[in-house]
Amino acid sequence: MNWKKISIFLSQYVSAIGLGVFFGVGFLAFLRQYLANRKNTKVYSDAVKTGTHEPISLHPYIDPEKCAGCGACTKACPEGDILQLINHKAVLIGATQCVGHGQCEVVCPFGAITLVFGTKSRGMELPRVTTNFETNVKGLYIAGELGGMGLIRNAVKQGKMAAEHAAQNIDRRIKSDVDVLVVGAGPAGLSASLQSVANKLSYLCIEQNTFGGTIYNFPRQKVVMTHPADLPLIGPMKFPQNKVSKEELLDFWNRVRKTLGLNIMETCKFMTVEKKDHLYHVQTSKGSIKAKKVILAMGVRGSPRKLGLPNEDLPKVTYNLLDPDQYQNQDIAVVGGGNAGVEAAQQLSDPRLRNRVSLLVRGDVFDRCNMENQNIIKDMAARGYLKIHFKSSIKEIHQDRIVVDKEGKLYDVKNSFLFIFIGAEVPFKFLQSIGIKIEKKFGEPLGKS
Repeated sequence: MNWKKISIFLSQYVSAIGLGVFFGVGFLAFLRQYLANRKNTKVYSDAVKTGTHEPISLHPYIDPEKCAGCGACTKACPEGDILQLINHKAVLIGATQCVGHGQCEVVCPFGAITLVFGTKSRGMELPRVTTNFETNVKGLYIAGELGGMGLIRNAVKQGKMAAEHAAQNIDRRIKSDVDVLVVGAGPAGLSASLQSVANKLSYLCIEQNTFGGTIYNFPRQKVVMTHPADLPLIGPMKFPQNKVSKEELLDFWNRVRKTLGLNIMETCKFMTVEKKDHLYHVQTSKGSIKAKKVILAMGVRGSPRKLGLPNEDLPKVTYNLLDPDQYQNQDIAVVGGGNAGVEAAQQLSDPRLRNRVSLLVRGDVFDRCNMENQNIIKDMAARGYLKIHFKSSIKEIHQDRIVVDKEGKLYDVKNSFLFIFIGAEVPFKFLQSIGIKIEKKFGEPLGKS
């Protein structure tokens, strides 16, 4: 037996198998990449056709010259498949569902991503603030939802940065009621209050409703946070699971408030502010407060956008949903195709409540709703738990019915309760009245004009 020939044959055989496996794996990888690229291209093309390819808030701008197509940003995005690769470049294919987490910017190893407001063709009006969230009025700050960032983690970060900057150049010789007045006890206000404690400043946080601000007004058991945030003095807000409900978050915040004895005044409405003699004179529903620095950290949900129709002041019309269990065996209409409207429709359509729910969406798609909520609501509609009406709007509101315009045709719809979720009115006129400039951002980062 010629062992040398056998050895050569075996080595060639093994090499051939290895080469085949190599090319086989390479082909499969190429095929997967090709199919993914094709799918992502179609998703983006469809978005362009429906006009949903432009972001509505803070979002990442990807510099194609710097992007190397490594995919780190697509893996880091906590919102799912809204950031994907097309032709080896990162593209925001689910633009209207982006909420500005900013994790993509953090993980990009090439510095190709910048968080910006607006696009070159669609501007976004915002109060003018610096990178420290100070407005053009020195000593007056805006943090959180009022400044265009509603995400809890971003709001917490902004509240901290604003308070840190406000702590600079505090003149101890000037007498005032407090060094820092924080308006709003939501995530930004809580963070600013904690940072003021850390800076050893006297402060007061006022809230027109209840501690928790906007979060308190969310529906029961609503998931409000999916990514940890760092609170001053406390550190990361850690929970056993990734999805944190409204109740869990508020319970955590209340423990922080009690432990540190935070100076928070509830049911105190902020009315106006005027600067005199190096101090801010703030008028509230509970009297005047003199402060050296003011941080406006109130949300905008307290001023819901309305339809502007007669009878919109009827008791059956509301702009938030706290407890779905209050509504059972009712004829309900929900207006709004964003996350707030879709989530309200989901809860009101719970089979045990036996409601008859109609969800009215002005456009022909859900253009301001994340994919998870879209999938849930479409599945519920398929099961017959509710009806979704696209290209629909309300024309008239009556005590026991509404008149709906669906693609140019009017229909009478029996109605007991009407929920409206079409956004909020940012108080630009009020901000301008106290000297804050409003500017339009066209794809620009914070603090740049």
